Formats: sequence, C-alpha cells, structure tokens
Amino acid sequence: MRRVKVGTLWSPSLTKDLGKYGIYSQDAMDRILQYERSRVDREGGCFSGLLLTPEEKGGADKIKSLIEVLKNCTRLIDHLGWYDETSLCVLLTATEIEGANLFANKVKSILDSRYQNGTYPHYTLAVFRYPDEKHHNESGNNADETGIYKNNKLRIDTRLIKRLSRNMPAWKRLLDIFGSLFGLVVLAPLLALVALYIKIVSPGPVFYKSVRVGYKGQNFTFLKFRTMHVNNDQGIHSQHATNFITQSDVPMEKLDAQDPRIIPGGRILRKACIDELPQLINILRGQMSLVGPRPCIPYEAESYLRWHAHRFNIVPGLTGLWQVSGKNKLTFREMIALDIAYSRKMTLALDLKIILLTLPAVIAMVGESVARRFFGEQKVYE
Repeated sequence: MRRVKVGTLWSPSLTKDLGKYGIYSQDAMDRILQYERSRVDREGGCFSGLLLTPEEKGGADKIKSLIEVLKNCTRLIDHLGWYDETSLCVLLTATEIEGANLFANKVKSILDSRYQNGTYPHYTLAVFRYPDEKHHNESGNNADETGIYKNNKLRIDTRLIKRLSRNMPAWKRLLDIFGSLFGLVVLAPLLALVALYIKIVSPGPVFYKSVRVGYKGQNFTFLKFRTMHVNNDQGIHSQHATNFITQSDVPMEKLDAQDPRIIPGGRILRKACIDELPQLINILRGQMSLVGPRPCIPYEAESYLRWHAHRFNIVPGLTGLWQVSGKNKLTFREMIALDIAYSRKMTLALDLKIILLTLPAVIAMVGESVARRFFGEQKVYE
C-alpha cells in the first residue's frame, strides 16, 4: 500500500504501518466510491458512509485506537480508509442514512465511553448518503449555522458529490486559457462580421444567453451567436430533446432543416459551428473547457437517469469525443457513454487529438449537408 497523506494531524511516519490495519489509501477510497456510485446508478439502491475527523494532533497509539474502533464496528462488506488528508471514512454498502446514523451513534458511544482516559482526541463525526444527500439532523440544538456538528457531535456531510467529480488538471486549464485567448484574437474579424450580419438580418441581441448545467451540476450562463428569432417557442426544442433522451435508439438529429425559428443564414452558422465560437469567453472564464461534454439545458438534465449525471464529473467543453465520433449520427445513450469514457481517460494527448480532429469533423459534416442539398443523397443525420 502506498504512502498515505494525512496532513498535520497525524505523523506521516505512521502511514507505513497502516497496511496491516486494512486501511485504504485516498486513491483506493476514491476508486471504491466511484465503483459504488456506478453500481448504485446502474442497479438502484444507495450507500451511506461515516467520516471521522480528529480535531487535534495525536500519536501512533491514538490513530491506531481510532482505526480499531472503526474496524470492530464495520461489516465484511464495508470499506475503511482515508477520505482525505485528515478524515477516516467508512463506506457502508447498501445502507440507508438511518443505518449510517445508527452506525455513527455506535461509534460515538464507544469513543465517548473511553474519552475520559485520554485514549482518543476530540473528533467530528459526519454521515452521508448517495444519492440524494440532504441536510438534516436529529440532534436538535447543537448545529452551527453551517450545519456542522463539532466537539464530538454528529453532523450531516454533503461533500461526497464534489469529491466524486474530477478536478481540472493544471495543464488543462492552461491549455484552455491560451487556446481561448488565441482563438478570440485570431478569429476577431470573423466574430465581428458575424455579429454585424446578425444585427442586419434580425432585430434583437447578437448573443443568445441561456442557463446550462456544468461542472458538478452547477448552472452558468452559456453564450452563442443568436441564430433564431427572439421570443421563439422553446417548447419545440424541449419536446425534441425529451424524445432523444427517452428513446435510446433515436439519433440526435437537429431540427434545423424544418425549424421556422432560425434567422436567414442561421443554418449555415449552425452547420459550420460558427455560432458556438462565443463560448471561447465561457472557456476563458473557467466555466467551460476546450474539450469536454457539451453542457445541457436544465430541463434536459431533469430527464437524465442517475448514470447520465456522471458527465458532470468534469468541466463541459466546446468540442469533445462525441463531436469527433459521429456527433448527431449517434444516439443520446452513445453520447453519454462517450462523455463518461472521456472523463475517465482525460489526458493532454487525448485533448490535443480531439482538438485536431474537430475541424475535419466539422468540414465533413458541412460536406454531407451540401451533398444532400445539391445532389439529393440519402439523408444523413447531422
């Protein structure tokens, strides 16, 4: 077992002995949490857990005593390890929050009975449940305004969802900053011409702003060039989106060919993906990335199954694995599978490859549209 980082609460020299106590490292616990999340999302049910965070420094005897108490309380199907640099975690498989509360009270009772002799330090207990974590407590009056229970009290913890999301690597953020700046500078004349054209052919704003669901399920304001008339009926797209989400074998074909809401020339802007270029501003702001899953509209997310939400584990992107693998020829289920695959395999080499493949994919898509329009080829989904 690799060396475990445990912050300043416990001496790093202790970690070399943790293997014989059956303690998982942070990386191992991350993998177990991800596995349990995937299993629950796929099969249903839930899991819960307990976090134990010491509030003061301790020596080898104290950390070993805490571990032994947790081990003696767990079942064979549970998992014990480091949740982060300062907290121990017990993952309770197939357990509701009520079971986690009973487990926490059992641990607390044991620790409190031995607390007076100095065997254990002050600690904070926390319980969590996946999915549908909710702030609640049964202790009554001991919560502070943040909902945290300290001084050997129990609190409900909601850090799990954020923990299961993958942090953006430094190389990816640097690539986004330089890439978006470069794109905005080089494409400035084109952006200005498109903005002027939209103002001429259609009254209303140049940009279309909408709320999208991004990283860790957080909403943000999404930018596009406006290619539709103002005050159009959003119910048309809502129904269309619902159809390809709920019907797994339906290719994600756009409505452009028959959509009366599109302004003159708007189909060309959409087909060539020029309307997406203002998202370089979203990327510069850190709300999006050059590469990642396409951010969805909140009403689309409401139709998602549990496992679909794994695409929120990473920052959404301007382009992605889906776009260079067939895009709208694929079904919604195939798109989600590609998004999740990317989130697990994300590397600098893969990002660069997807960026390089994006332009040829757009050109091929435009070519198919032109061929179909002028040569009457059999319909190809876009």
